[in-house]
Amino acid sequence: MKKMIFWLLLSGVTLMAVELGAPYNYKYNNKLRVNKTTVEEAIAQYGQPNERYHVKSQVASYVFLRYYSTDLSLFSGKARMSYLEFKENVLHAYITVSNFDDDSTRFSYSTSKEIKVGDTINEVIARIGAPSGMGVCPINTGKYSGFCKKGAYTYMWLYAKTNGMLNSDKLKAKAFLVGVDEAGKVIEVERDHITILTKGR
Repeated sequence: MKKMIFWLLLSGVTLMAVELGAPYNYKYNNKLRVNKTTVEEAIAQYGQPNERYHVKSQVASYVFLRYYSTDLSLFSGKARMSYLEFKENVLHAYITVSNFDDDSTRFSYSTSKEIKVGDTINEVIARIGAPSGMGVCPINTGKYSGFCKKGAYTYMWLYAKTNGMLNSDKLKAKAFLVGVDEAGKVIEVERDHITILTKGR
């Protein structure tokens, strides 16, 4: 009898959708501009972030904003996140990832393996679609901090699947990064399977 009650309760939880984070104006992702968008402009459009960090080094002052919203059951669901890095109050890099239908960042990871040093960024976009992130080289975000030390810009493609409420603070993602020079030529390429944190640094 106890086992039956347990499985009935478990079934009920699985059917329930739970929202973590908070809805935000994710459509502003398409209007972000590195070296131009300010912290104040971003917050005015997105709303108040779920998390905000300030880091001051000997050379610069940084602000990091994180927005995320989810629609989760126990083992699956939808999630989106926008992570913004500002240097001296101006956008230095951003990453967006989503598996919601209306703003999915899905890309062809297999096609990304065809991209090579010497290609142009326009050729890359024509093959795998618009990037879901961009940053001034070198970027300071997460695992790829320091990527593209000799380039001008980093372009990023990320797509993640959610693990449901049991792992709501982690997204398993496919990542593809290219570093380009001032002329838009690819000088560095990185592909990986990574874990994206929706909470903490």
